[in-house]
Amino acid sequence: MAGFGAVASRVYGFFTRNSRTTRSVVDHAGLEAGDRVLDVGCGAGSGVAYAAERTRASSVAAVDPSPTFVEMVRRRVPEADVRVAGAEELPFDDGSFTVIWSVASMHHWDDRDRGLADLVRTLAPGGRLLIAEKALKRPGHGITEQQARAVTALLKRLGQVEVRTVGKRVGALRLTIIESTRPGDAGDGAAAAAPDGPTAD
Repeated sequence: MAGFGAVASRVYGFFTRNSRTTRSVVDHAGLEAGDRVLDVGCGAGSGVAYAAERTRASSVAAVDPSPTFVEMVRRRVPEADVRVAGAEELPFDDGSFTVIWSVASMHHWDDRDRGLADLVRTLAPGGRLLIAEKALKRPGHGITEQQARAVTALLKRLGQVEVRTVGKRVGALRLTIIESTRPGDAGDGAAAAAPDGPTAD
């Protein structure tokens, strides 16, 4: 997962420090007091800051491949566990988090399938995963309907259940949010055999 350079990170961070898009995704996640949260590709840290408002900051973790972003977020939310890493090699134990999200980050990953597998690995039983990207008609910095179908199919193969795709508007921006849940026990695994493809909300 390639990172921004130091100068690009600071410029990008200035414009995204208080991202409406990220706040919308955090609101959509419906955090509760006991949640343990991971923000993958945290950028300037708006998601980390919003999560810290809704649960204990010490229960929030984040990763980004840019050391500059990580430094910025550590200063912004000192109690959060923020580390330099990409989605493909998360430095956390299996089942560490009850909520994981990635906002406008997946299209930067070097290996999408490997990254999604590692997110699922670190998700606790019953935990929720949200992947949010700008909705596109053609491939680019976001996700197309075809790409979203591929992601939902992979999540089902990885054993995720309650997989669905939700469209959401934030101002003029149209988001695609792919939601899924890690089974709470072995009995839930049968749901993973559901047919591939997103469900419109």
